[in-house]
Amino acid sequence: MANFTRIGYGQVEPNQITGIKTGEIYASLPLDPEVTLLQNGEFMYYDYSKGYVTATPETESGTLEPMLVYNEIKIYEDWLSYKDFAMIRVGDNYVTNDPAVGRVTSRNADGTVYGDGSLTQGVPQTHDSWQAGYRMEGIAPRLVRVHLGNIFTTNMVVTGEEYAKGDVLKLKKSANNTLVLGKYESGAIAAPAFSIVKVYTMPDGQPGLKLQRVQ
Repeated sequence: MANFTRIGYGQVEPNQITGIKTGEIYASLPLDPEVTLLQNGEFMYYDYSKGYVTATPETESGTLEPMLVYNEIKIYEDWLSYKDFAMIRVGDNYVTNDPAVGRVTSRNADGTVYGDGSLTQGVPQTHDSWQAGYRMEGIAPRLVRVHLGNIFTTNMVVTGEEYAKGDVLKLKKSANNTLVLGKYESGAIAAPAFSIVKVYTMPDGQPGLKLQRVQ
C-alpha cells in the first residue's frame, strides 16, 4: 500500500480485544493538560503516580504499559461519521467533535487528496450554541488493555508510509503528546508491538490495517 492516508480522525474496530470482555478498561484519570487532541487508535499510559492519562509517565520505565485509546463515540448529527469524532481541548474543557474539523482535507502536489484530523487542531474553536451539548468539565479518556494475540483494525498510524502484511509497528511519542503506531527506525517504545496481518479497510471505506499484538 503506497502512501497510507487518513481523512478525519483515527478510528478503531475492536475485532478481538479481550480487555473489553475482562473489564480491563481504565477511565477514571484525567487527560494530561499537554494533550490538545486525542484520537481513537492512539495509545497512552494510565499513570496513577502522575495522576494523568499521559504519553510521558512519571512512573519508572518498564512498570507501565501503553493502552489503546478507545473512547465512546459521541456524535449527534446524522451527516457525521466515526471519522469526525475526537476529543478536542477548548480551554480547560473539551468538545467531542466540531462538524467542520474532521472533514478538513488537503491536497498533495500531484492533486491527490489526503486528510489527518490531528492536522486540524488549529482550526478555531468557538463557543457557539451547537457546542452546548458536547462541552465537558475536563475529561477522562477510556483506555483498554490489549493482550498478546489480540486483534483490532485501525487507521490511526503514521500516514504517508507504505505498509504491507508482516510489517511490525511500534509506538512513539507524537507532536500532539500522544503515542502513535508506525514503522520507526529508532526511538520507538520496545513493547507493545503489532504485526500487520491484513492490509484492509475501515467500515467507512478508508484504508485500514488489521493488527495483532505480537510483543
